[in-house]
Amino acid sequence: MDTMSDLNQTEELIRRAGRYPRLQAQILRMLDMVENAGGDICTADAAEERAIEDLRTFGRELLQTWGQRYAEDAAARIVQEGGVAHQVKKTALAQHLR
Repeated sequence: MDTMSDLNQTEELIRRAGRYPRLQAQILRMLDMVENAGGDICTADAAEERAIEDLRTFGRELLQTWGQRYAEDAAARIVQEGGVAHQVKKTALAQHLR
């Protein structure tokens, strides 16, 4: 890739990750592992164990964030389409169903 393309991708990554601070923190934690920033990963087994743990945590965080966004988008669509009646009084026609 050329330098301009790399710069654009980096800027986009920073911009988009900034919208999701918890995912951003997970990504930084994974980069710390790759760089062994804590100096605590001395074997391949330790690296594998940490990677699996971090990926599971990242996956849970990703799915929670996705679910939250999905719910917010769905709620916004409902409001945009005229909303939902939160309380509806039963009509006389429905009284016989009780």
